[in-house]
Amino acid sequence: MVVVKILLYGVSHKTTPIEIRENYTIEEQKVPEQLAVIKSFSGVEEAVILSTCNRTEYYLYIDQDEFKHGDMLHYLSKHTGYEISEVISTSYGKSNQDAVDHLFKVATGLDSLIIGETQILSQVKQAFALAIEQKTSGPILNSLFNKAISFSKKMHTKTNLDQLSYNPGTAAVKLCKEEWETITDKRFLLIGTGKMIRLTAKTLFYQGVTHITLTGRNEQKVNDLAHELNLWAQNAKKADQLTRYFFTADFNHLPMSLAVADGIIAATKAQHYLVTERIIEEVATIRLTKKRQLFMDLAVPRNIEPSIQYREDIQVFDMDQISFRLDEVDADKDKIVKKILADLSEEVADFKQWYQERKAVPYLQELALQTIEIKEDTLASLERKLPELTEHQLLLIGKHLQSVINQMKRKPIDSLKEFARKKSSNDPKDTKNELKSFARALGFSVEIENTEESPEVLAIESEEISIERN
Repeated sequence: MVVVKILLYGVSHKTTPIEIRENYTIEEQKVPEQLAVIKSFSGVEEAVILSTCNRTEYYLYIDQDEFKHGDMLHYLSKHTGYEISEVISTSYGKSNQDAVDHLFKVATGLDSLIIGETQILSQVKQAFALAIEQKTSGPILNSLFNKAISFSKKMHTKTNLDQLSYNPGTAAVKLCKEEWETITDKRFLLIGTGKMIRLTAKTLFYQGVTHITLTGRNEQKVNDLAHELNLWAQNAKKADQLTRYFFTADFNHLPMSLAVADGIIAATKAQHYLVTERIIEEVATIRLTKKRQLFMDLAVPRNIEPSIQYREDIQVFDMDQISFRLDEVDADKDKIVKKILADLSEEVADFKQWYQERKAVPYLQELALQTIEIKEDTLASLERKLPELTEHQLLLIGKHLQSVINQMKRKPIDSLKEFARKKSSNDPKDTKNELKSFARALGFSVEIENTEESPEVLAIESEEISIERN
């Protein structure tokens, strides 16, 4: 019988259209509350929620004897407003190695809307850090997310995938260039003040666009971002005189700002449409030209009402459509992705081995404590019997004694880990009993029950937990 412990529930751009996916999104300020709710479900021992523009995923570590899938289905039903049958048909589930493999691909950008984009890595790190902060993640998900984050960083450093990929903002700019051939003479209006808009603004600047206006619901944030970007642009241009490259517009006069723009790129966290049919009707009365306008909606839920695309001289692209238009992976990227997938398989196998070997951790702890006691008793005896030994000599003896102990520990450690791996697919109760018998044959006495998550057990594991917030 396969033991199910790591579970994943989710939706993403690969499986679910945007009009359904946006109902699964979670407002940033509500994620801690949702983590607490899910952690309270029977059998849920750890939980991390990854919520981005293109995916909402729940990673769980569970006690399979206590956990009820119905709790998660009812939660998702209440959150989305869908019937349970609709939740089942619109979302996906993965377990154990499939869930591990999926997270590694997500963190590395291989499951992203734009293959290889790097923004997802910071989003994974933020989701993990929040779960740590809320105390809903633990030893298993800590190790899983740390390994996935570390692997992603290594792959982006080791390969030139970053140079061949686009984040959503740069993808939108590339699509504008494909539609217009040149964008240097176009006027752009950017709605929002987040990281996506900042990246988009810089991309437009590098492409030679000279008319870039920022607007948003928070006037102070808009002004601060414009100031930051102007200082950055001045430094990039190495200009001696202060020059404004980025301008601001009052969000209360959005129709006027839209009327004078050729390209509009929106990326905010608003839970409703900011550019609506009514606003576009107002724009039509004041816009002086019939030139085609491009609207790029980088938000989920969407910021731009989809129905405006049916109006003359307006074209709207949402995240799904941007992906569809740019889904042409070149040969170099294909080679890199294949290499990353090969390395990824090895990393997933290493995590699986670590996960299986955890069953032996209590016995490894007992061995560590026994050897420490033997070493301390031996050194104390030598110090009593040979008082003429100096502190330096005792230190050298201690180092050599530790070296001997380490060599003697290696065989029982390897034997326990190997036994744990071989028995990992059996019934968990049988596995514990068989491992206990094997450990006793090696001279151990510790009881394995209720030790898996204890701080003492975690302290002797080799995996060092660290959370990177940058």
